[in-house]
Amino acid sequence: MRYGRWTILSLSLGAIMLLVQQGFSIGAQFPDHPYAERYRHAAELLEAALPADSEEDTTASLERLSKGLAAAVDALPADSYVADRLRSLKERLQTAEASPVLTDATSALILAIVRDLRFVPRAEASLPEGFPAPTPVGEVEVKAYPTYRAAVTDNGSAAFWRLFAHIKKNGVEMTAPVEMRYAPNGETPVLMAFLYEGPNQGQTGADGAVTVRDEPASLVVSTGVRGSRTDANLEKAKARVGAWLDKHADRYESVGPPRVLGYNSPFVPRDLTYWEYQIPVREKGTPQPKEGAAASPSP
Repeated sequence: MRYGRWTILSLSLGAIMLLVQQGFSIGAQFPDHPYAERYRHAAELLEAALPADSEEDTTASLERLSKGLAAAVDALPADSYVADRLRSLKERLQTAEASPVLTDATSALILAIVRDLRFVPRAEASLPEGFPAPTPVGEVEVKAYPTYRAAVTDNGSAAFWRLFAHIKKNGVEMTAPVEMRYAPNGETPVLMAFLYEGPNQGQTGADGAVTVRDEPASLVVSTGVRGSRTDANLEKAKARVGAWLDKHADRYESVGPPRVLGYNSPFVPRDLTYWEYQIPVREKGTPQPKEGAAASPSP
């Protein structure tokens, strides 16, 4: 689901102009995730379990890796998707034949997880009022969003410029994230939205090709992703959220198409770019959300 070359170029140029005119948010920082300390502690436990010597006895290395995986699972939130991955790795170590190849492969996977657990998204702008902290990379979680005001327009090569002109004209500061909303089939991005700083800022209504509207409070299942928004990364994000929803099908159900929240400009290196893939949900047994709560595909 890559965007066309001219769309990407337009978005990049627009982001550069916006940041130059408004200035960088020097020292900006997103709020810590509620379980940030637990994720950092899990990363420390996993890193300490990695083999320090390539000539170390294979059995001893695998035993230490297994203990480290168990300790990290205990450190993470009970319903953590990352913890489930670590449990699967531990089961593999216990059932597979011990070998240096197994040790190296498991160590490489653990090191990648450690890097994700320690990743801190770069904040170039502030979150809208009341927004939750970004979801850790590789994790899947339920997040509650408050009512917020958004400037929305049809997606396309000119979308960024239309929204940019709108917020400049109305004195609205840039926030993070920028929202991409998908069609009901979940395959095509159809809308782009800039989010206002607060739900009472400015006025709702039409402004040319841009519509300012209030989005109701909502519940989503979210996963954090680092790196470019490629087809491969998007499919991995979809798979994580899909697996989580399958596991929790007795409690949650999807109520609308997905959205992507992009937090970074082209100034951030691709491997440090952060975004979230989200699906709106409701708890079973609760009333259906009001019309529009699941991000209708038209402004």
